[in-house]
Amino acid sequence: MNPKHVIILVTVMSIIVGCKKDNVPNKHVDIKVKDTIYLVNKMVTNYLLTPSPVTQTETFTYDSARRLTKHIFNYKSYTENYTTNYTIAYNDGKVSAVNSSKTKPYPWNKINYTYFANTIKVVYTYPASKDSIIISLNSNGLADKIQGNGQYYMFTYDADGNITNRSQYENTNPAKPTFKFDYIYDKKHGSFWASRDNIYIVYQAFNDINTYVNNRISSNALELYNYTYYASEYPKQMVVVHSSVAVRKVDYSYTRIILDK
Repeated sequence: MNPKHVIILVTVMSIIVGCKKDNVPNKHVDIKVKDTIYLVNKMVTNYLLTPSPVTQTETFTYDSARRLTKHIFNYKSYTENYTTNYTIAYNDGKVSAVNSSKTKPYPWNKINYTYFANTIKVVYTYPASKDSIIISLNSNGLADKIQGNGQYYMFTYDADGNITNRSQYENTNPAKPTFKFDYIYDKKHGSFWASRDNIYIVYQAFNDINTYVNNRISSNALELYNYTYYASEYPKQMVVVHSSVAVRKVDYSYTRIILDK
């Protein structure tokens, strides 16, 4: 072999070996996995059967830890227009108090929460009085009983943590429920999935009790909830149908947050 050819061959092989070394991945490089959550920033409810338009526009503000800190409720109809600000305070990561700037749509000025091992005491302060309820929690941290002065609720859940039954009893006659609600859900994220552990959202914000794991699609098979979804599979719009008639629609918008897992 010509000595020049030997030099060229050795040079080419050196380049090939060098390239192979350069292509070896660095085993010490950390690959960060991303997670995406959606926080509701606006919720607009239109009532469809009222003589004149009635619209509720609710906006939500969060802190850097993604905790809800402010809930603004604006009501607008032909005869009335008002805005109520709800301010949410925390202690040790849990909701400790909610202050309201008006006594409508709900009649209280303030709510205080006190946490015990498996119960939560909720005290409502009204302009001239106070009232309280006790929330009893099961082993999964979900309410199985809510006790008031004259009545109480009992709850059962599915494997995902959705409320499947809510039954109301009178304190004076606990043998038989006075009302019973059975719920069916879809398998998509609830609108407030990212805030499903927030006691204010779950128990108070909408004058209802909801788990927000998935979305209710039926209540006693009488009231139906029809959804359209964003590509993220979070609700974009919900239309509530009662006795085959659409009674209200709710539109949602979100803030998208990407996190490192």
